[in-house]
Amino acid sequence: MRTESKQTDPRALAFELIESGQKKKATLDRSIEAASALIESLSAKDRALCNALVFGVLRHRGRLDHIIQACSHRPIDRIDPIILTLLRLGVFQLVCLDRIPDFAAIHATMELSKKKVGRKAAGFINAVLRKTATEHSTLALPDKRKKFTTWLTATCSIPPWLGKRWVSTFGRENAEKIGRATLGIPPITLRINHLNVSRDAMLNALDQEKIFADVTHYSDSGINITAIGRPVSCLPGFDQGWFQVQDEAAQLVTTLLDPRPGERILDACAGLGTKTCHMGQLMKNKGDLVANDPDVEKQKGLIAEAQRLGLTLIKTVSFDITKARLEDMGGYFQRILVDAPCTGLGVMRRNPDIRWKRRKNDIQRMAALQKKVLNAAANFVAPGGVLVYAVCSCEPEENEGVMDHFLKKRKDFTADPDEFQRLLPWFSAPETQQFSFKTYPNHTGMDGFFTARLKRMPTPEC
Repeated sequence: MRTESKQTDPRALAFELIESGQKKKATLDRSIEAASALIESLSAKDRALCNALVFGVLRHRGRLDHIIQACSHRPIDRIDPIILTLLRLGVFQLVCLDRIPDFAAIHATMELSKKKVGRKAAGFINAVLRKTATEHSTLALPDKRKKFTTWLTATCSIPPWLGKRWVSTFGRENAEKIGRATLGIPPITLRINHLNVSRDAMLNALDQEKIFADVTHYSDSGINITAIGRPVSCLPGFDQGWFQVQDEAAQLVTTLLDPRPGERILDACAGLGTKTCHMGQLMKNKGDLVANDPDVEKQKGLIAEAQRLGLTLIKTVSFDITKARLEDMGGYFQRILVDAPCTGLGVMRRNPDIRWKRRKNDIQRMAALQKKVLNAAANFVAPGGVLVYAVCSCEPEENEGVMDHFLKKRKDFTADPDEFQRLLPWFSAPETQQFSFKTYPNHTGMDGFFTARLKRMPTPEC
């Protein structure tokens, strides 16, 4: 996106972020990161509006498109993409932001439209917005009984192909519950760095700043906060390395790995390294922690975060894990986390652009990659060692499908239900021999994750 622009109007910036984030090879996160200087230049009020517009339009796009199609009498695919983004911005303000008067929402959208598409196209936008303002509350929805997936798109903004999958996998009632949960604004969850501060001390610091906070239900390191009204980097303790932002479900992934001081551990797909840093904390900054990721730019972010948190045990390497050799990794590891590349369909609350970028064949494509990555990483687990597999998706092909394939192929590995029960007793019953868990936003309030714990069989000599 054009970060050199001096435009600080929140609606114009929201338009640019949505347009940039919708590009096939871009992500909303990276678009926001690239525009961080412009975002910071906004007032707190305008920054909140920009954030609400960007995430709101993408979260509710299916509903907005249903209204736009009804009020424009044009199929969505017949509307110019830039005009469509402007319409979505305007309709979202009319339908979802009660604090903005209709006339103000229409006027602001019209001024932006004139700059982006000219007066003639702006006239069409004006007509659609005015009709939306008077008729949106009485528009009929698709018939829920006869056209459930179309209804799910219009109410919960779940793409039709995904809605059909969820109905087949979970049933209509649960598909609706999950869909509604993806529209929610998730809490900001912090993971406390116990090397530097206690959870109680962090709670007290937040209370002094009049920031409402509460402890997480399962993780003993988590704090949920809402409506902070400032960047996370301005929270107390940020510069001192007191915390990282991490959803509770992601915190439980590292809990299940159970890293210990003095061990040799690999984060095979480290990315930005949030779980890597969690491992370092649980290792009490003692041992050999290797973070692998082929993306060197992500590793720069990982190193910076580790320094902020005061972690000195992390070594970064950059290999394609499916092609790496034992000598590349410097030998075997006692524990390995494979936080595999995935569709990300479990984190649509936080990354609403995902729902509009993913396609049905992405699930099979990612599952095939996950099988390769898991099998390759497993070769580096020491005999008797631990292997944890995790993805932020609840699609069966990426979850149980990968586990079944791996355990049938790798007879040197087995499920580890006893340790699972010890580490996450809330998610298991002893008689079930459970070794994996799933979280859904509608059940737990956490992101959608699948995580499984395996162990490598000891060699005969052991």
